[in-house]
Amino acid sequence: MNILGWIGAIIVLLGYYLNAKKFAWSWLIWFLGNALVAIYSFSISAYSTMSMSIIIMGMNIYGYVQWNKK
Repeated sequence: MNILGWIGAIIVLLGYYLNAKKFAWSWLIWFLGNALVAIYSFSISAYSTMSMSIIIMGMNIYGYVQWNKK
């Protein structure tokens, strides 16, 4: 299960890179990374980190919607 946390972290970092390159779908990558971190955090009872990841997932959805507005 520890590998899940590392994969989530790497995907979150990839999301930062893609966002800096102005790819609108970077928000979806961030969402996936944060979902994995939330699952991992739950599995190790790190509820504050899990809560933060879930809140950031909501922010990822908001960011994606804002970037795709015409």
